[in-house]
Amino acid sequence: MKQQLTIKAILLSLLLTFSVSALADGNDSIPPPPPNPFGDAIEIPLNTIRYDRSIIEPIQAYYYIGEYTIEMEFNENIGGASIQVVNSAGTVVYNFTHDTAIEGGCTIFLPPNHDCYYIQISAPRYQASGELCI
Repeated sequence: MKQQLTIKAILLSLLLTFSVSALADGNDSIPPPPPNPFGDAIEIPLNTIRYDRSIIEPIQAYYYIGEYTIEMEFNENIGGASIQVVNSAGTVVYNFTHDTAIEGGCTIFLPPNHDCYYIQISAPRYQASGELCI
């Protein structure tokens, strides 16, 4: 009986030894992530004043490098949000009011030149401002 257990233990250890080495392909590196088709996005920090307490940030803004676009995500219904984007010369680049109860977000196309843009968001229960220099 003891001899059978010893033989089984030896066979099991040989089996485990060869099965682990058979699974290794010699390439232990992690493959790189696929490229983002929309380019790299950076979050635009918004200075906010909220009139209600919420865990979720109602609006998030992202700038897509190389695409010259700002994408706003509306995570919460804050009413009609008036969004205005002004360049450093004071020219209004974007001025539109969005109904956050219906829309999930918006995309703002910027001119393809290097400048600083000031973002102003005004809603009945939310105020925010941010700055983006590209």
